[in-house]
Amino acid sequence: MLNIIRTIEKTIILILIVFLAAMLTVSVIELGVFFFRTVFMNPIEGWYQPEFLMPMFSMILIVLIGIELLETIKAYLKDDSIHVELVILVAIIALARKIIVIDYQEASPGKLFGIAGLLLALAGAYFLIKRAGFQRRPGRTRRK
Repeated sequence: MLNIIRTIEKTIILILIVFLAAMLTVSVIELGVFFFRTVFMNPIEGWYQPEFLMPMFSMILIVLIGIELLETIKAYLKDDSIHVELVILVAIIALARKIIVIDYQEASPGKLFGIAGLLLALAGAYFLIKRAGFQRRPGRTRRK
């Protein structure tokens, strides 16, 4: 019975990897199309404007979040354990995306303090994990 459950779990994880890889492929293609349309349809003087850069950075960070999620799922498939370091990195990248695209004119001070608190907590957690000496190696997690 346990072997059947483990086989089902592995199959679901493989399906998730295929779906996530397909989503990432489509996202990268969409990013490329968006980039070339924006670059070739706008004057060169406007490229450094926030209206041009913010959507581009947002899309790039979404792809990076997807890549990190894919890495997390692959690590789980290999080791049968969740790598907390990778999960925290995904959260930091997602929060960085939020910080980059937030409209500071519309955001309330409470929201900004909340984001700052989350960033400090995630950075602290990542620092403590790294300081504890856990290092991710291909195929396993081991202590230094």
